[in-house]
Amino acid sequence: MLMIDNIKNFLYDKNYYINIYDNCIHVFNYLKIKDFKESLIVLKMPNFNITIHGHKLFISKMLKNELLITGEYTSLEKTYD
Repeated sequence: MLMIDNIKNFLYDKNYYINIYDNCIHVFNYLKIKDFKESLIVLKMPNFNITIHGHKLFISKMLKNELLITGEYTSLEKTYD
């Protein structure tokens, strides 16, 4: 498993990335979940926050620093503390 992690780190040598698909959002390198509700998810990123608004939002996959959020998202917002 360590070899796979090393390859991922080499290929994705970034502080973070966010992939947006039709009904899911993939977030890599978030720091923590600040708020979690069915209609709102707020994530702390390295230098800002990501706020996801929607309906029936659900964290379907959660790893150490990676999330897959499914549901009907209506907007994404980037804010600074």
